[in-house]
Amino acid sequence: MGEGALIVTTADADVVATRTKSSRWYKPDRDGWFDTGLGVTSVVALFVVWAVAAIITNHNHPGLVPTPVKVAKSFADLSTNSFAGHTLFGHVLSSLGRWGLGFVFAIVLGVPLGIIFGSITLVREAVSPIFEFLRYIPPFAWIPPAVLWFGSGQTSQALIVFIAAFPAIVISTQVAAANVDPALLRASRTLGAGHLRRLGQVITPIALPGVFAGVRVAASNGWMALIAAELIGGRVGVGFLIAQGEDYGATDIVMVGMVAIAITAAILDLIVIALSKRLTRWRKRAA
Repeated sequence: MGEGALIVTTADADVVATRTKSSRWYKPDRDGWFDTGLGVTSVVALFVVWAVAAIITNHNHPGLVPTPVKVAKSFADLSTNSFAGHTLFGHVLSSLGRWGLGFVFAIVLGVPLGIIFGSITLVREAVSPIFEFLRYIPPFAWIPPAVLWFGSGQTSQALIVFIAAFPAIVISTQVAAANVDPALLRASRTLGAGHLRRLGQVITPIALPGVFAGVRVAASNGWMALIAAELIGGRVGVGFLIAQGEDYGATDIVMVGMVAIAITAAILDLIVIALSKRLTRWRKRAA
């Protein structure tokens, strides 16, 4: 009886496997070169569509959409020659400085608050109404008062980054801390760990993957909010570069700024991912 059941189960598994492979959803094993080829193909397709769109548009409206070649030449030129007071890399570094300031403060304040929210119900119930009220105000709505309070310099723009990044870090950290296995908490209490020790040595390490998920979103939110702040009230930075390009009617400079924004954001995202993998290597060892 047992052997018959085993034979039937094995046969059923073979049938399921055969149907899965014949299904249109079946995904064969692929190596890294295949995935890389897909990525390269999509990028090439993007540039082809861009070039065709530029040719068609410029036939009736010359200069409205610069070609990829024109943008590449402007990118190289702005990398060595000053525009609006700085080279392209000078504007990028200036933006990164303000982004980093606001982002670091968001992490330093957001992660502990999220851990406390997820671990201590009394604190969460007391503070959540204020937090929920403030987080629904868009970061862009804070730009005018920030400029009025602190001027159009580094402080006001770093504040906008903080406001955009802070909620994502708090919420993701709170969810990660609240989902820590209660059995681990009971075990730590049994071993004599106090509440602060459980927060620091049990809840925080286990919640790190969820924390970094929020940090990744916060990095993107903060970067986009900063560019908007620079567009409105900046005096230096990538957003200011784009605004100046618009004032001069130089569409290629506007596109250079957009490309620089995308490249910088991609690099920041890769850094966050690499840091996350490094600090959560214990998950792979545990698996």
